[in-house]
Amino acid sequence: MAAFVAGMFVGSFVMLVIMSMMVAAKRADEASERWEKE
Repeated sequence: MAAFVAGMFVGSFVMLVIMSMMVAAKRADEASERWEKE
């Protein structure tokens, strides 16, 4: 049971990190597009 809970916690943490990285990459792409337009 403890291992299952630990696995759920690690899995959710990894998902959160991946989502934040995707958002950061998306913002970086938008920023670079704005920079090129200006």
